[in-house]
Order: sequence, then structure tokens, then C-alpha cells
Amino acid sequence: MPMDAMIIPLNARPQNSANAAPSLDPSRHLAIEPPAWTVSLSGASDETPPSPALAAPFRLLSAAGIVAAERASPKFLTELARHPKVIDAVSALTGTCMVPAPAGASATAGAVELVLSLSNGGAWAAGFAMLQHPGIVLRQNGSGSAAYTKLTFLPEDAVVGIHDLEDGAGDLERARIEWVRHKTLLSHRKLGRLLENFDRCGDRHAIVQELWEALADAEHAIEALSSETESLDIFYES
Repeated sequence: MPMDAMIIPLNARPQNSANAAPSLDPSRHLAIEPPAWTVSLSGASDETPPSPALAAPFRLLSAAGIVAAERASPKFLTELARHPKVIDAVSALTGTCMVPAPAGASATAGAVELVLSLSNGGAWAAGFAMLQHPGIVLRQNGSGSAAYTKLTFLPEDAVVGIHDLEDGAGDLERARIEWVRHKTLLSHRKLGRLLENFDRCGDRHAIVQELWEALADAEHAIEALSSETESLDIFYES
């Protein structure tokens, strides 16, 4: 029986993924450890955790995570900043509920930067990160050239409007999507904390209040995403 030969075009063959930008794999890439020391900036001695704090560099990435971060795309770093364990680590060190800054957001009061080292030639080892507060510069001597990347975090109550993201996003529609993503993450974080502490909260009025606050962010996101109003003025300030 004759057989028909089929020529497979080159662009239809599986691509070699060895050099492809990796996606975050938390089980392989994260290795979060607490810092060796922290120093409270508030002057109070009985705070747990210190709020806010200076902290020693602490491990954030595993060896596999360092390799992935060295050739990572912006998507990898965005996924890293949004991972719950990373957000929890930053929140614990600042003593404030934090979230990653949405793309295009400018610095606001209470913002912090997580400076992540990607090489061993800098002030701290590859895979380690250090929290940097605005106006506070810590100088440490490194042994050579170094590569760093920064992840910016904001307090959950920081005021971020769609208009604030427009310049960084490039256009209004992209700013709207990024703002909706930010509001959705806020709602997710607040609902998660409420569920974790639900059994310890005996006051139903407090539960109702926290539930409303969490759902308000999601409601704003739905309204902004559904709105046909191009100017979206009602969402510019909050």
C-alpha cells in the first residue's frame, strides 16, 4: 500500500525550551528564610514584628530560582512579587499589610523596595534580598560587579487611581486592567486574612465590617471593568 509522505514545516516542530524564559515554580524557585536580625525604626521594644524594620539580607530564592531569575522575563518577576509567601515576608518585616505595586504606579508614602541580588559579586549573596525604605541608604562593600532587581511594594491602603497608572501603562485601557488586577489582589488578600482569623473573631459586626471592606475592592474592580465611560473619572482617586 502506498504511503503519503507529509513534510512538517520547521516552525511546526517543538521549540527547544532550554533558553525559554521560565515561569515561576514556587516549589523549586522559592527558599524564603527569615533575616538573621531586624532593627525596629519605631523606637518601641515590645513590637512583634518590628514595625517598620531594618533587616539583614534574607534568602528569597533557591539555587534553581537564581538560575531562573537570571534569564527571567518581566512576567517571572511579576509572579514572584505576587506570590503569597513573598507578600507575607514583606508584610512581616514592615509590620504592615503590603501588596506589590501595580505596573506604572509611582512611589507613595509607605512604599518599600525589595532589592534582590542575582550575583555573588555584590553586597549580599545571589538569591538574597534586602528591604529598602525610602530615604534610608545602606552601603555595603561588594567584591565586584553585581546584578540586582527591585520589586516595589505598597501598603494595602495606599491610594492608587487608574489615572495614576496611565503614564506607566501607556494607555487608559491597559491602566484600567492593571488597576482592576490591583483591586482584585487587595480583595483576595483581605478575604484570606478574614478566613484565617474567622474562628477567633467573636464579634459578628467586626466580621461584617471586614467582609464589606474586602468586597468593596472587588466591587470597584467589577464596576471599572464593566464601565463604558472612557474617562473613568470616578475611579481616578481611589
